[in-house]
Formats: sequence, C-alpha cells, structure tokens
Amino acid sequence: MIETEFTIKEPDSSIGFKILIAFILTIYTSICYYFITTNEDTSKTTAYLVLLGVVVIKYMVLPGLITKSTHLNFTLKKIKYESGIGNFRFGTRWKQLENLNYISVFNTKNEYEVKLWFKDNQSISLFGYEHYDEVIEKAFFFSEKLDIDLLDARERGYHKWINKEVYRSTGKIKYLD
Repeated sequence: MIETEFTIKEPDSSIGFKILIAFILTIYTSICYYFITTNEDTSKTTAYLVLLGVVVIKYMVLPGLITKSTHLNFTLKKIKYESGIGNFRFGTRWKQLENLNYISVFNTKNEYEVKLWFKDNQSISLFGYEHYDEVIEKAFFFSEKLDIDLLDARERGYHKWINKEVYRSTGKIKYLD
C-alpha cells in the first residue's frame, strides 16, 4: 500500500451551508408528503417527485456535502484524487507522475495559484494562497521534494526561474539570469 506523504484537502462546508441543505431537504420532503397525500393519481406524481428529488440531490445537496482531496507521495512520485461524504471515501488509484517539468506560481484574480507541470504540458493545480510569500514558501517545498525547478509566472509574458540555492540559504527570492 502506498503511503500518503502530503494531502491537500478542500475545506469542509460551513455550518450555515449545512443548515441550508437541511432546509432544502425539509422542503422537498414536505412537497412529497403534500402531493402524495392529496393526489389520487400517485403514479404520475411519484414520477415527478422522483425526478425533482434527483435534481435537488444532484445539484443542490451533493455539491455541498462532497469534499475533495489530493494525496501526493513524493518518494514514489505518485498522486491520487479522493472524494468523500462524511466518513465515506471514494477515489481513484494512485497514478505515476511522469516526466515532471517544474512548479509554477501565477496570479489569478483573487490569489496566487501553484501548478505542477509534467509530461507534454499537462498540469495539476495544487493550491492557492492570497499572500505571495506563503505561496512561494509552499511552492518551494514542492519543488524541493519533487526535485524540479520553480517558475515565477505572476506577470503574463514575464516568467522568471527562481534560484532555489539562494532561496534555500537566505529565504530571499533571486532569479536565475
């Protein structure tokens, strides 16, 4: 069995969102009870209620309850994606990260995002932070563990490789020429 060395987990839903989900399910149950007890043609009503239930659960309830996580094994250079509802977990098998190229840090609208680039320009979004210093520190950690380069791509068209030796010894960012 492969050991997880690092896990990136999406935060759980807030208590307010869980209350909203409970409220939606209560309304759905009330609608079902009303139409089943007051309607004489229950077969047609039941079909509509089942269809409504599938829509409510698939598009309103499940997205709020499912948490996603990414597991990395740096030693074996493998990755696994996992989803879960409560204590129940389901996910994919471990996949080999082949031909790792580099880690990049770039600026989005609200945060700095870190991506892992590998095999034929494929990428995996690892995480995002609002503060540049935090994101560089974490991206450096990943680049060290995976033994790949680190690219500062915050400005479009102006990408610079970070000198990892200088950052490791001083904690200051210096770019390779």
